[in-house]
Amino acid sequence: MVEVAAVGRALDTLKTSVRRTGLLAIAGFLFVLIFYASCTARVLPNQWGVEQRRFGLRTGIVPEPFGPGLYFVGPGVTLHLFPREIHVLDASRRTGAGASDRRSRVLGETTLRVIDALNIQTSDGYAVTADVTLLYSIEDPVRVARDFGWGSLYVESFVMNTFRNGVLTTMGKMNAESFYDEQVRIKAIQEAEDLLRQRFAERGFKVDRLLLRNYQYADAYERSLETKKVAVQLAEKNRKESLVNEEKAKLKQIESRGNAAITIAESEVNARIAKVRAEAELYSSQTRARADKEVNVGAAEAKRLKADALTQAGGRYVVALETAKMFDNIDGAVMTPEQYIAFVRAAWALIGVSAGPGAVPAAGSRP
Repeated sequence: MVEVAAVGRALDTLKTSVRRTGLLAIAGFLFVLIFYASCTARVLPNQWGVEQRRFGLRTGIVPEPFGPGLYFVGPGVTLHLFPREIHVLDASRRTGAGASDRRSRVLGETTLRVIDALNIQTSDGYAVTADVTLLYSIEDPVRVARDFGWGSLYVESFVMNTFRNGVLTTMGKMNAESFYDEQVRIKAIQEAEDLLRQRFAERGFKVDRLLLRNYQYADAYERSLETKKVAVQLAEKNRKESLVNEEKAKLKQIESRGNAAITIAESEVNARIAKVRAEAELYSSQTRARADKEVNVGAAEAKRLKADALTQAGGRYVVALETAKMFDNIDGAVMTPEQYIAFVRAAWALIGVSAGPGAVPAAGSRP
């Protein structure tokens, strides 16, 4: 019995020692855990770290940001975290819960903010509802922490108001119809982006891109614009038709002038041809007249010369000889009327005398 009691006391002592050791181990683990949780801070790869000191000689915000890593923080020191990735500020008409939840899961709740679409008042008094997206990031987290504090207060206090005012001020210079002009629209977006980039840089942010995704006119302006466009197109159609008619009239005028010129040219050519023909006929008549005159003069001169020759002494013998030859054609001693007429004509031809058709001597007469 004595031995059993000693073993029981030893077991109780062992249990007490094990319990004490276990409690000390748990207490040590909890101490290490509490110390690790309270005296260390982790900065993830997509985060900035900004240290804030509440005690000591240098209190406030440390001017140098902390990159990714595990850091020891002492008592009264807090390491505040800011997202490093690109932030999305989306002014959109589609603000449904489903689309917002999907984008929140992809981009993260701290970097996505969805607001109502911007109602741009144009320079000509019309309203254009625009879906605009701003992509920006934190470039100087220390400046952001000093100006706006911790968390996402910078979005409400600075980003949203600056974004809205910058876009409305810049794009409000356009008139409603200029949204259809690609060059004017892109130029206005670029101007708004440059303005936001300057204002955001002054407060520690960086603007990556400003996007105009969609725009819609008011219903009244849509109807008035449609009516205006139809009127403009009709006026343009009428103007082009008038130009076509003017060109057709000019073409007809040119054709009439051409026809008149052709007629005049043909008349001039015909007149010249008639003149040349008349001159040719006149020249031909004159030439024939001169030729006939020369022929007649030559014939008269030949007759004169022949008559002169016949009046000479030798010419009488030629006449007598020729007369004797004419008597050879007469068969009988008495001439018939026909022979007598032929004889007279031959005699006249011999001496070069031309008689008319009625100048024939009577049959009973003699030469």
